[in-house]
Amino acid sequence: MNKMYTQAKVKNQKQAFVVGVEYYEEDLFLEIELGTFYTTQLHAQRIANSVHNVILLENQIVLIFKNADSITLTDDFLKYAFKFRLCTKPTMPPLDISKLTQQEKDDLIFNEAYMVTEEDMKEVQWDINTAFRYLQHQYEARDQTFFSLSSSAYYVIPTSEQIDQEGMRNAT
Repeated sequence: MNKMYTQAKVKNQKQAFVVGVEYYEEDLFLEIELGTFYTTQLHAQRIANSVHNVILLENQIVLIFKNADSITLTDDFLKYAFKFRLCTKPTMPPLDISKLTQQEKDDLIFNEAYMVTEEDMKEVQWDINTAFRYLQHQYEARDQTFFSLSSSAYYVIPTSEQIDQEGMRNAT
């Protein structure tokens, strides 16, 4: 058996993956676990990428998918599926990069002062309303009725545990 065949076979092999996304507004990050799916890694990545937009309202979070379906999360419905984190790293002042040389721009990309790490993130035990009020207050947006969050990251984590397939979504 040649090596390419083996790699392709493994790549297309189904297993359980925990899939989730992270969205943010200013220094508030929202991590949402979409679920555990029994599928291939590529399909699990497609599931993560199927989220089109996340909107934070006063008492609910709305996930809008690329196929126009949506799911509404509240503090009473699917609360376990999401958590809020704050970035504690001080914000760097804006920089006019038009006057920088190409080398200075390249160096800036790797400047740790502008990079956020896991150590800079602090999980907060907030309900949806607290997070919403935080953004309204912190960023002088008292009249804002919703926040359309920006995509930050997604994750696809293989699980090693054996889960009976009936209790899991088969994403084929």
